[in-house]
Amino acid sequence: MRQIFAVFKRELGLYFRSPVAYAIAFALLLFFGLLFSNSLNQANQQAPADQLNYIPSVLTFLLFLVAPLLTMRLISEETREGTLEVLMTMPITEAQFIIGKFLAVWAYYTVVLLLTVVYYIILTMVGIPDTGRAFGLYFGAWLYGGATLAITLIWSAVTEDQVVAAFLGAATVLVLYLAEVAASAISNLPNVSTGLASFIRELGFQAHYDATMLSGVIRAEDVLYFVFMIVAALFITTRIVEVRRWRS
Repeated sequence: MRQIFAVFKRELGLYFRSPVAYAIAFALLLFFGLLFSNSLNQANQQAPADQLNYIPSVLTFLLFLVAPLLTMRLISEETREGTLEVLMTMPITEAQFIIGKFLAVWAYYTVVLLLTVVYYIILTMVGIPDTGRAFGLYFGAWLYGGATLAITLIWSAVTEDQVVAAFLGAATVLVLYLAEVAASAISNLPNVSTGLASFIRELGFQAHYDATMLSGVIRAEDVLYFVFMIVAALFITTRIVEVRRWRS
């Protein structure tokens, strides 16, 4: 645990000293602020408060852009600068190294997500939003973020080029987000089993967030889906780093 905490502390410190991390947080909060303010003015206190509590769902959609930007340097930069081999000579396993980095970027994402709670607080002042639905929204967005960050971290381990890592990460997250659309298109094809469409739908993010948690419904299978995605992605990343270490 000490090794994981050491990596976590180091990476989290780098995030809060990085102008890029502050720029991402500022851009997101500015965009959300303008969006929320405009929606509130148009509603003129006539729309139900729950209809205005959509910021977490917007954040999850934008993660196909945000997550790759946050993770693209985590491992690729270490590899390019040759510090990965030095770090691997220390008394730390590849798994501890990867977990520490992942927890740091997830913690940064958590801070940004918690900052958006201010919009929910504003809603409680102008209406009566559903607390259960709000919890599902934010809890789901937190798990959703963890899964996308873990998945995009894989590409940071695959390539030394941060731009390539970001592009591949964005493409992967977008494919998983659009799985629902692909499943609907496949189900309309002749001579295609409905089981295939259902399988593709269950692989995607929307089936486990938009269809349930977005409405405040928290199912065990949805939580397990995101946990599995995180664990599987971190396992793959660890194996990639191990292979790279032994090759060097």
